[in-house]
Amino acid sequence: MPDWRQQQGQVCETILTEWLLRQGLYVMRPLAAHGPIDVICYNDEGDIYFLDAKQESRRLTKDRKTPTRIHRPLTGAQRLLNVRVAYVNIDTRDVHIVPPLECLPDA
Repeated sequence: MPDWRQQQGQVCETILTEWLLRQGLYVMRPLAAHGPIDVICYNDEGDIYFLDAKQESRRLTKDRKTPTRIHRPLTGAQRLLNVRVAYVNIDTRDVHIVPPLECLPDA
């Protein structure tokens, strides 16, 4: 039986893939189940982006009234490859990429 966290990860990658396609980007997903990159996307101009999909988590800090996003650190390999983290909210299907993709209008 698959691990629940792996299933959550697959759901995040699928939501991210759909979101990127709706932004007009081309999307590829590596065949290997484990690695520093979950999704690769590119545009018509040839800009290539490597993404790591993470389920969005938030925490409430004592100084704030609203919860803030928990940012996940990149691994050494991900830093070398300039991987960006895509935080995916499974319930709302919202995607937040850090740092933002320059090729998108709201970046």
